[in-house]
Amino acid sequence: MDFPFDPAAMGAVLAPMASLTDAPFRLVSERFGALWTVGEMVMAGSLLQGSVEGWRLLRFHPEERSRVVQLAGADPGEVARAAALVQERVRPRAIDLNMGCPMPKVTARGAGAALLDDPARAARMVAGVREATGLLVSVKLRLGFSRENAVEVARALEQAGAALLRVHGRTARQRYGGRADWEAVREVARAVRIPVVGTGDVRSVEDYRARRELGVGVAVARGALGRPWFFAEVCRERVDAAARRAAAREHLRLHLAWYADRGEVWALRAFRGHLKAYLSAAPADARVRGLACERAGGVEEELARWV
Repeated sequence: MDFPFDPAAMGAVLAPMASLTDAPFRLVSERFGALWTVGEMVMAGSLLQGSVEGWRLLRFHPEERSRVVQLAGADPGEVARAAALVQERVRPRAIDLNMGCPMPKVTARGAGAALLDDPARAARMVAGVREATGLLVSVKLRLGFSRENAVEVARALEQAGAALLRVHGRTARQRYGGRADWEAVREVARAVRIPVVGTGDVRSVEDYRARRELGVGVAVARGALGRPWFFAEVCRERVDAAARRAAAREHLRLHLAWYADRGEVWALRAFRGHLKAYLSAAPADARVRGLACERAGGVEEELARWV
């Protein structure tokens, strides 16, 4: 696999989101033209300890083509061992290392964005995963943790063998507040020879086009929730109302089938993050009715009526 990236071409990447970028959503996004998708973050230590839920998060739908797994951890050796196990059991096409999560429960362990304060350790992690798996390695990072040093970190990661960097235009301290600094993302891209994809505050096709003019790739997270057709729209493809409704219902069906072993009620509750986004333009009573519904038929009716 090579990460699809052409500065002259249109298209966007689906960035990972906890509890949201599962196999059904990734597959629907791919069908609408996402360049590639990245699975939810899984802690390397949990996989080495045999976490059933951790391994469950790594499952791919048979029709997925991207097959990119995201791992996080603090110890380069531990992450490399987990990556080797993932390669053996899951057969991904690439490994994405999370060095951008700003949440205290992650950074307190020395993982996620905390790695930005230790470029040498971050580089060892990339090199270790490359050596253990032979796979392409991409890295998610931010502009910095305790200081803005994304250029320094990016150069160290490139030297260690990273194939691509995905840069969120905020520091860890900002978390998701303020505005993403895409000029800083461009500075990172100019400092390295490997592809750089930016992320942060891409909510519309206009946002996407403005970021592409900076000469970097674009990854979309929440901007694609309830709008998997966003990936077609950024390529100037028109998606009419009938196609949008059909896509929402197909997403629901894929979701129910994927979680069939957990039962319909559990699956519908797990779908609420997506459903809320799909029904964002519906009247308040319809949103309440849809989110409270624990029958698949009732949810499908709301999607057919309001998407």
